[in-house]
Amino acid sequence: MFKTERSHKEFQNHLFFLLNLYYANGHFFKTVFLNAAVILKVFFTDLVSVRHILLSTYHPRGEKPWDPVCLFRSYWLMCQYGDGGSITRWVKKLKSEPFWAIISGFYPGNVPGVGTFYDFEDRLCDFDSGKRVERCTKMHKPLSKPKKKLKKNQKQPPKHQGVVQRLVNRILRDEDKPQPEKADKYLQQIFKECFVLSSARRGLLGDTSNLAVSGDGMVFETGASPMGTRDCDCRQNGIFNCGCPRRFSDPTATWGWDSYRDRYVYGYSNYTFTAADSSYDLPVYSVLNQAARHDSVSHTSALFEMLNLYPEFNFGKDILDSAHDNYATYDLLDHWEIEPFIDLNQKNKGNFKYDPPLKVNDDGVPICKGGFPMVNWGYIKESCRIKWRCPHVTHKNFHCPIFNCSDSDYGRTVYTKPEWDNRIFTATPRGSHKWKNVMKKRTSSERRNSRVKTDYELENDNVRSKSRWLIRIIMRDAAIHANAWIKESAVTPEDWITTWFNYRAA
Repeated sequence: MFKTERSHKEFQNHLFFLLNLYYANGHFFKTVFLNAAVILKVFFTDLVSVRHILLSTYHPRGEKPWDPVCLFRSYWLMCQYGDGGSITRWVKKLKSEPFWAIISGFYPGNVPGVGTFYDFEDRLCDFDSGKRVERCTKMHKPLSKPKKKLKKNQKQPPKHQGVVQRLVNRILRDEDKPQPEKADKYLQQIFKECFVLSSARRGLLGDTSNLAVSGDGMVFETGASPMGTRDCDCRQNGIFNCGCPRRFSDPTATWGWDSYRDRYVYGYSNYTFTAADSSYDLPVYSVLNQAARHDSVSHTSALFEMLNLYPEFNFGKDILDSAHDNYATYDLLDHWEIEPFIDLNQKNKGNFKYDPPLKVNDDGVPICKGGFPMVNWGYIKESCRIKWRCPHVTHKNFHCPIFNCSDSDYGRTVYTKPEWDNRIFTATPRGSHKWKNVMKKRTSSERRNSRVKTDYELENDNVRSKSRWLIRIIMRDAAIHANAWIKESAVTPEDWITTWFNYRAA
């Protein structure tokens, strides 16, 4: 079917043979030695599943196509070590430097062309359904940049009130029905089979029978201009700020508020779930949305898609920031038996769905008659309620002006039930040590965003398509997994690579 169809073991032999053939001498060994970590990364990463997943996208007749495993590996390397993510420059690099052709799985002097990589992008993910040229030539009115400036670290509010509740109602209504086919299904399946499940087998995600995930979004700039290309003659007539329809090279990009950089950007919003219990902040699922979409809306749809993609996992905790603090999200997580850990939004503190049957503070902790927070005594699964005891009895050095509020030596005891208000009376009480320890793990998603955006220089890729942006984001997510495998193996790449040759590097 394909020009070459190697197993992963055969690819490792290909690496060993050709690197020895081209670089086993004192003049060229430095290239291999300095890139030992890159070689070790591709040596560990088994991508054979790519061929089986993408097989249906190839026609059985005609000239034999390039092996999609080699194309995926080469594209993956380009996103990490290419010059600004340019396919044209990467193909020139493959032709001029045998090293990159060899570790991609090709033979030096026999590498695919630029058009092959663009065609491969469409096989991985195509939100344009093969009509990208039509969409880019269609005339649209320019989107005006919002004038209202938000505060530092403030998220852009949802455009429509109650949108999360309506989305949750739709999901609960249709969750048992067959879901429509997604344009990124092959890309998500490859990421799952080749990287996420491989990390799970290595034990790097945490307990997959009770997996804790952290969700967060990041806004980034696209390579396209928000001004578009004019076809009118307004400029010749002295009108320089016209609103005439124009052509846009990235017609699906929108304006969105970047709370970190404190400015509006023209591009997209990437929402990602990471494994919160992972010491390497490993991403599990990633989607791309409009830049103006609120994180709570992105979270709702992305969570539903992630649950459908990973029937192998049982998701036990969802750790989120205050942008997700709404009753619809709590109801959805309760329906799927996922315990929510969500910061309270400062604007909504003290607001209850229903008046509680006793006096509580903003964290849902009951207040005793003396005005002190009561002590959490655990969650009772049998009755689905939380037990609270008198602080005067449980703390020896605690002085209470009203110490005789109960005749029992055990002290006064009250119970709270999450069903009263699942936002305030959470199963794990807000403010408890367990709650704080779990909430600390929320920063894993922020660290992942920083790695993709800063360390892997995402915005240096000057691309202008939603499909290509998502491909390049997931390629970087895949690199995070592969780097974790190397760290976990405790193998020193430089020492490892010298065992392939007959001498040591100077």
